[in-house]
Amino acid sequence: MRPQMFPQLRWWPLMLLVATTLILAACAAPVAAPTGSEAAAPEASGAVELTAWAQANNVEHWRADGVAMAAENVTDMEITVVPVNDDSGWADYKKKFTLAADAGEAPDIVLSGHEDVATWANTDYIIEFTECRESHPEYDDVIDSLWDSVTWQGKIWGVPQDTEARPMFYHKGKLAELGWSQEEIDSLPDRIMNGEFTLDDMIATAKQAVEQGVVEPGYGYWHRPTKGGDFLQYYNAYGGRLYDAEQDKLVVTQSALEQWYGFQRRVVEEGITPENYIGTEFRVWHDTVSHGNVLFWNGGVWQWADWAANYVADLGGQDYLFEFVGYALQPSGIRGEPGSTLSHPLVYMITSPRASGKQNQAAACAVLAKTTTPEINTMHAVESTHLGILKSQADFPAYAQDRLLSETLYMSDHNFYQPNHVMYGPYYDILFDYMVRAENGEMTPAEAAEAAVAQLQVELADFVIVE
Repeated sequence: MRPQMFPQLRWWPLMLLVATTLILAACAAPVAAPTGSEAAAPEASGAVELTAWAQANNVEHWRADGVAMAAENVTDMEITVVPVNDDSGWADYKKKFTLAADAGEAPDIVLSGHEDVATWANTDYIIEFTECRESHPEYDDVIDSLWDSVTWQGKIWGVPQDTEARPMFYHKGKLAELGWSQEEIDSLPDRIMNGEFTLDDMIATAKQAVEQGVVEPGYGYWHRPTKGGDFLQYYNAYGGRLYDAEQDKLVVTQSALEQWYGFQRRVVEEGITPENYIGTEFRVWHDTVSHGNVLFWNGGVWQWADWAANYVADLGGQDYLFEFVGYALQPSGIRGEPGSTLSHPLVYMITSPRASGKQNQAAACAVLAKTTTPEINTMHAVESTHLGILKSQADFPAYAQDRLLSETLYMSDHNFYQPNHVMYGPYYDILFDYMVRAENGEMTPAEAAEAAVAQLQVELADFVIVE
């Protein structure tokens, strides 16, 4: 019997809101976001005080503190910055911002994930960034491909603050226990990059490790235990498309979706991932992988600093991790196709006069230019183990001397991003919901993929292309 496909049409209110916005935009003069010339105009004489908000934990404090430091380097106007590092969860942080923006009390500068660009630009919370970018030479140092992460409808809406890679980590010692030579272990990143070692090979290796007692059953492969964009790496691994930029529409490739869901179920059926694993506490996950109990796991480079400081400091911190942890791109699901990684740049955006209640856009632009330098960005990159955003950082001494960042920098050439689209949230919610059902065995991968596509077509309608 075909499963119930549409347990709740929860996104109709959001769709109606977006549709109403688009209709009004088409029928009336557009609400004027500040133009580039307005954003770049000089401020009135006198000191300007800005507020910068960032979601950050204790090793990510430079996200806001770096902006405050950069203000000291602005020479053509007097600017001070009040930095606010908010360690609440992302959902609470974003809710605080939207409530403040609706009240006209938003900060002058806000940091968030690039996926918020489309929604916040569409609601006039942020201004277009193109004119700002062209006004300061510091922005020319940003890695060219990273500008794609802040582009929506052909316009730029912010500047990247950090980015990362999400490698496939592996235990080098356990591969040696399986009989791998040192050359085979050392060459694994290149073999993944070249499509010679695939997801099928990873599953086979992890299964062998379980069978030979190198790892405990269910400890051959651990993906992230909670919802997150990381899972799209396995959709991408089978050739799935996310977005059509020309049509500004989301895309779902049904064959790749079914293969992705099949992978998620297979790792459980093969005994390399525990049953009912999704929902495991992240604290347990971090402790398990950082203590060398898993053969393969997928995570992010930023977690390295967390492991070293908060989980294995008593064992030697980073030195202990380097002894046994290797890292590579995520393997492809198609032999001969290169590995890849999802990057999720966090970006600075300048709020609009309507959202902030102030006319400080030019000052904010100038401060962010001074924030976008190797000196300030590298402090954040090294302390929090995030990849740099600047072309010059590869040769900047403090960055080049960091082993993890230097050895993973090449992954930026093999990355992709989640799409900037106003309906991406409900799109991913549907894909993830059915992925969980497939992994837990509640539906077959084929049933889950069919149901996900059907629900996308009903709830997102003309916002999505099915192929």
